[in-house]
Amino acid sequence: MLSRRLGSIVLLAGALPAVACAQGRLSEKASVMQQVAGTTITVEYYRPVARGRTLFGGVVSWGENWTPGANWATTVTVDHDVRIERQRLPKGTYGLWIVVQPDSWVVNFHRRARRFHTDRPDSSDVALRLVLRPDSGPATEVLTFDFPEVASTTTTLRFRWGTVVVPLHIAMVPPALALATDRAQRRPYLGRYRLEMLAPGVGRGEEPGNTAVEIREAGDTLMWRDREGRPQFVLSPAGADAFTRASRDSLGQYWTQPGVIVSFTQSNGRATGFEVQVENGATESRGTRSP
Repeated sequence: MLSRRLGSIVLLAGALPAVACAQGRLSEKASVMQQVAGTTITVEYYRPVARGRTLFGGVVSWGENWTPGANWATTVTVDHDVRIERQRLPKGTYGLWIVVQPDSWVVNFHRRARRFHTDRPDSSDVALRLVLRPDSGPATEVLTFDFPEVASTTTTLRFRWGTVVVPLHIAMVPPALALATDRAQRRPYLGRYRLEMLAPGVGRGEEPGNTAVEIREAGDTLMWRDREGRPQFVLSPAGADAFTRASRDSLGQYWTQPGVIVSFTQSNGRATGFEVQVENGATESRGTRSP
């Protein structure tokens, strides 16, 4: 009798880890992150598995306020303001909840991010509400968020589970462009410079070597032009004799190049040269004023 009981205990003990493991695999925790134009977007969620079930209208009831995942509510974090489907979402961490209908999904970003999936929120803390039409695609067994499209200032966050696909189009909000409004402030930096490239140019494919640039006025800003006179970027004031580099898109929006600082030296009220430092503190290039 004792041996049979001991055998039963051993068998049960051997089975417990396998059961726990199987349960753990049903909705494992995951995260996905994408950087665009200096903004980081992070999604943290749990990933339920379809397992042959009817997902929408079944596992998720029509009209149910559902967090797209399992266990704890799915969260979306943006470290700068963004626009999602052209609506502004301030930087922060949000709980993502969806009211699911056959032809439309109401997608809500809630200010209170930390909730268990059964603790459904009301509308009192919604920071952003979107009404979207679900699309369809190839069957996805495990609930998935990904970023299938990434451009210089935009990306798409995509939800997939079963044959349902819901894309969220996200545009980065450019930081405010500082202007050099006083002409006396701009005058010391104007002129031509001999540029020595010390390391490959950030994102521009330039190799170490020498070239020439010109700093010109462009309205209330300073414009950096190459030796052929083509505008390359705007210099946006960022402190005493320091500037960030910014580009302008076809819509007239400015985008600061994160982590790049152009620092000038002056003598007798006139810039004598500059250094371009990148995010890790290394000097990418050095400029010396031409006679």
